[in-house]
Amino acid sequence: MSFTLPSRNTGMIMALEKLESLATETNSLLCFGIDPVKSRMKAETVPYFSEIVDALLEENLISAIKPNYAYFAAVGFDGLFALKELIDRYKSKTFVILDAKRGDIGKSSEAYAEEAYSFWGADAATVSPYMGKDSVMPFVQKNKLAYMLGRTSNPGAADFQEKILKETKAPFYEDVFSKARDWGTGLVVGATSDTIPKAVEIAGKDTPLLIPGIGAQGGSFNTLHALQGNPFIHRVNSSSAIAYAHEGSKETPVNAAVAEAKKTKEKINSIVF
Repeated sequence: MSFTLPSRNTGMIMALEKLESLATETNSLLCFGIDPVKSRMKAETVPYFSEIVDALLEENLISAIKPNYAYFAAVGFDGLFALKELIDRYKSKTFVILDAKRGDIGKSSEAYAEEAYSFWGADAATVSPYMGKDSVMPFVQKNKLAYMLGRTSNPGAADFQEKILKETKAPFYEDVFSKARDWGTGLVVGATSDTIPKAVEIAGKDTPLLIPGIGAQGGSFNTLHALQGNPFIHRVNSSSAIAYAHEGSKETPVNAAVAEAKKTKEKINSIVF
């Protein structure tokens, strides 16, 4: 299987333009991660999250949403119908990242990419690079954006991503950073590590980063200064810290989410701009 690598101009340019435009309009790099947990919600999935997203968009607090496929699929067809309804509702209003962490042999990845972009209608998808180039390239399509998992925010990231390669004497994740530059993808780089500056250095300031981990996972905001060279293409994600901010308070889910998102946006902007 052979691939033609898209340039920035013919590949992800429309996705980057949408990222930049939305961030400029809202003055926000904040992405709201949608991880439905029934026991923590005060309504069914769609009304619960649509009320929150509507308020966040109205207040110009976010410039992307990131529904996590696993949480929707875990409850069966009802969850998948809810995912479709949410994406259809917001794909014309903001940037939609389907957090599905796909990555399989070439033909299977082609099918997964068709699902992510044509069926779900997402602007972007998260992709595991573990199986190599043929598992990633089907997601590198014109006007769409693949975010490769670079250095993730979970504790187990160290098991493989930090292994030192014999050839380069550098961690494996740095090789992924290089591949993102070469293959025309974005990168997932967690705020729970200190690798965001290294990602920008290796992949280049024109490579869009998706940065999870600043909310409930306790990641640091400090390394976000590395985004200053080209800030509007990047997104910093917060999920449950916003969605379930009402827990332990007397606020409604919407009011609590808005307050938490305002605080998070202000913190990001104080460092990046």
